[in-house]
Amino acid sequence: MRNLSFSILMLAALAACGGPSGKDIAMAKQARYTGDKLVLFAATKAAVESKYKLAKSDELALGMQTAARWYTSDGLTAPGTDEDFRQVPDKAIRVVHVVRMLPDGDKWIIQDEPVLMRRVAGSPAPEKLDPKDPSVPGWATGQIDELQYEIYKALKQYEVKAPGGMAPAPAAPAPEAAPAAGSDAPAPAPAQ
Repeated sequence: MRNLSFSILMLAALAACGGPSGKDIAMAKQARYTGDKLVLFAATKAAVESKYKLAKSDELALGMQTAARWYTSDGLTAPGTDEDFRQVPDKAIRVVHVVRMLPDGDKWIIQDEPVLMRRVAGSPAPEKLDPKDPSVPGWATGQIDELQYEIYKALKQYEVKAPGGMAPAPAAPAPEAAPAAGSDAPAPAPAQ
């Protein structure tokens, strides 16, 4: 009973000091930034480097990639590397964050496209995982959200605010124009 009480207290303490809320993460993913692209890139790079070691960084392409890191299925750092795959435990997940700055009109979006792979015992190579795959553990998707939020905090002073104080929603694609009357051009397909 004592261990159960201690476990409940620990969970409550973790929840109290917890990370960003769902609303914070949604705002971070939708944020648009304005300013000098190299200044934005440097701030993004500093935020990523505060959490992960970088393997690549390209100021001209406005992108960077973190060094691969293996985690056990429970989210703890796992032994082994890509070069010495033998020590990586079964079901371990390899995480690499690919962070890019993308133009959105005269604004910028910061995107983290993680590359996830799972070690499968007996297989000569790990299997690629889609981050939206339901078998991906919550700690892995949480890492993605946390990095996006760290970048958001670092770039908050450059965030573009819409009227009402909220970040603007992504721009909707422009509807296709209907062909002119008497034109032989086919009508555009209806949106699905």
